[in-house]
Amino acid sequence: MENETTKQPSEARGQTGFSRRGFVGGMALTALGLASTASVTLAGCSNETTPDGKLYAEGTYTSKQKTPYATAEITCTFDEKSLTDATYQVLRSSEKDYFPVYASAIDDYCAAVVENGKTSEVDAVTGATFCSLAIKEGIDACMFQALGMADAVAVQELNPQDEEFDAFEGDCAEVFSPIKLGAMELPNRIIKSAGSSPWADSNNDKITVSTELYGAMAQNGVSLIVLAGGVLANTGISPDSLDKIKGSVDEAIGLVSPLVEAVHDAGSKIGFQMCFGGAAPTVPDSVINDTPIEELDQFIENVGISAERSKAAGFDCIEIKGASADALNGFLTRRVNKREDEYGPQSIENRTRLFCRMISKIKEVNGEDFPVGALINGIEENDASLGDDARFITNEEAKEIAKALVAAGADWIQVRVGAKAQEMNIWAPDVQHIAPEADGLTGFGTKFNYKSHFGGLVDGSHSGFASFLPLVAAIKEAVDVPVGCAACMDLRMGPDYLNEALKQGQIDLVFMNRPLNCDPELVKKMQEGRREDVRPCMKCMHCHDSIGTNKAVPSSCRMNASSFNSLTDVMPEGMTPAPAETKRNIMVIGAGPAGMEAARVAAERGHSVTISDSETKLGGLLHFARGVKGSHERFDDYIAYISAQLEKNGVNVELGKEVDASFVKEQAPDAVVVAVGGARESKFSGDNVFSPEDAFSPAALGERVVVLGASVQAIDFAAFLLSQGKSVAIVNPNGADAVDKGQSGWFKTYMLPYLQAEGVKIWSQAVIESVDEAGVTITTDSGLTQTIPCDSVVEFYDMVPNLSLADELETAGIETYAVGDCAEPHNIQKAVLSGNLCARAL
Repeated sequence: MENETTKQPSEARGQTGFSRRGFVGGMALTALGLASTASVTLAGCSNETTPDGKLYAEGTYTSKQKTPYATAEITCTFDEKSLTDATYQVLRSSEKDYFPVYASAIDDYCAAVVENGKTSEVDAVTGATFCSLAIKEGIDACMFQALGMADAVAVQELNPQDEEFDAFEGDCAEVFSPIKLGAMELPNRIIKSAGSSPWADSNNDKITVSTELYGAMAQNGVSLIVLAGGVLANTGISPDSLDKIKGSVDEAIGLVSPLVEAVHDAGSKIGFQMCFGGAAPTVPDSVINDTPIEELDQFIENVGISAERSKAAGFDCIEIKGASADALNGFLTRRVNKREDEYGPQSIENRTRLFCRMISKIKEVNGEDFPVGALINGIEENDASLGDDARFITNEEAKEIAKALVAAGADWIQVRVGAKAQEMNIWAPDVQHIAPEADGLTGFGTKFNYKSHFGGLVDGSHSGFASFLPLVAAIKEAVDVPVGCAACMDLRMGPDYLNEALKQGQIDLVFMNRPLNCDPELVKKMQEGRREDVRPCMKCMHCHDSIGTNKAVPSSCRMNASSFNSLTDVMPEGMTPAPAETKRNIMVIGAGPAGMEAARVAAERGHSVTISDSETKLGGLLHFARGVKGSHERFDDYIAYISAQLEKNGVNVELGKEVDASFVKEQAPDAVVVAVGGARESKFSGDNVFSPEDAFSPAALGERVVVLGASVQAIDFAAFLLSQGKSVAIVNPNGADAVDKGQSGWFKTYMLPYLQAEGVKIWSQAVIESVDEAGVTITTDSGLTQTIPCDSVVEFYDMVPNLSLADELETAGIETYAVGDCAEPHNIQKAVLSGNLCARAL
């Protein structure tokens, strides 16, 4: 019979050499450890029975297990005395999944375990260590269930993940159904949130960029564009910059006309987000507590002028932001508001007074039928000191705040969470999931417990996707206007999931930002059922690097090279590449990110393109990155997208093919793009010294590992090693500012505290003196020499250029371009950009 109580497995670090992937019926092992327990209990279980002669509870049991590339369900059947059958089914797979490659050998492994009666003493499948380990842990988990021991050795996992949210089998009818926001009717539920301002063009003008970008979104089905305040600089529209104009008021307002007309011509609506105290995500508490009433009264008058000008400019609506940790939210939260007048924290009426006056003033000036929305925190949490959240906004308070705003005239409510310290916890909860098997990162080395923090109203089970849906549903209970949220509400990622949430009435509006910037055509493509054509947002946060790195690194987009570059000196022609004037035969050597992007764009422009790679799959190092980083950044989606685009654009793909200069000369292409990737250096040798690729196996390394190098690849690999139960130290030969180089600023903000909290020591500015069996000897930045004891060493230095083939071709007189890591090793974003720009110039 089927065991009805079997739960999905959890993921937590095991002991005695076992990874965090050891599960027992949905529970993570305690310090007793599956490995040690198995060796003591399971090894001798065939000789110990209950008084009635039974060893196992007869029946069939299941356990889900993960490898870096797949999820498999292991099914085991037991009679009263023995294991009688063990099988598996792959539930989710990716390009590098070894289950199909070693299917026969893995079947033999299962049969050998059944014959042996237990997993101990049965050798793993050579070349398929991760698969073998998943089968082993799955069988052991089933055996513990059959022994009735699961509860005795297990504790509940923190923040278990459910991968089953990305199906696309329906037509998203609810997503594409109309809705009214006050008197304004929208054709569908997709709204571009005011999540960020666009970049400026080569003339330092944001309106031209906004017209191109948001015009494209409108043309492709986004029903409402809500602008961030930064777009309206010099227009005299925002209430805090009414006099910051050049020329007359009419001339200033006219600056925005091309943008408004572009959106309206496409049949969409446009609004902007209004703030108190400026658009900064945080302000000093004094702005809330010390601003005189007279200045607040003047601000309300400015709101009226702003509303009047916005309507004259053609705007259809205004959204007021009183969320995150901004100034208007400061009035709403008792944590900040210490006023003793009618704007103080004594009552909901007082706390919402300024917000409500803003809504009323806009309606007074522009008419009751002019739509006004409100963005609020549905609940707040102290991310810097978990649990210390006295006087933070509770959900019950947020419901009362929402009621007051609706009574004042708000036509919709957008909801997010509030947090004290890390901005990404407020509107990008997916950043909490960047480390493998460490979901819930706060940015301070601690972890949220989604069952209790944020009142249990954040669903952290989908790697950050649609996390705020329970919060939206709670606010909807209190008001009778549409309610929605942003925060990784990616229609491409989980279309059926979002459609069902709309159908069930959990949510009314889907606010999106990053996915639309990544592909402005997303909505139309999804409505036409073309998910494979949607450029996938990988949630990498490069698009907020300017903020995340305190302007040390400019913002960019990993997937969309035109984002932050279109209409600038880098890409003056704009988003769409110009058709080739003359069709040419282009050979691309190397099918990693740079090569694939170059091939895609060159073919899209009309060239005849062939791309070759010595590997048997497209993607280059993307597969290794996927194995190390896990599924969070959607590498499988990236590869599926780019593969589909190469095919649709007629690119000839030749895999498993070594290309040298002689072959290129024989083919005589018009131009060659060399994208063979960077080179890895090795400076030490020994049985305990490994390359990154050789180290990617749970069986290869000992328990104590030293990683030599500290850029993004090395840091991500260190996090992977932690997920495998290893003890890790990092030796960085460069300065501390080079640690996690190439990573987005916000990822770095969350990753490094996590590593440090897990005991990872990073030795920066260290000179590596020697490597031997005892460990790694370094001279530290203090000038002292010491040895870091370890079992294994992984050489993960920064990659170096790999230009030998490009140089040889160029010397032979062949038009040659080197792109990506082979020319300038850095990260995926830089590789994609270089490939794109190269193809535009061909």
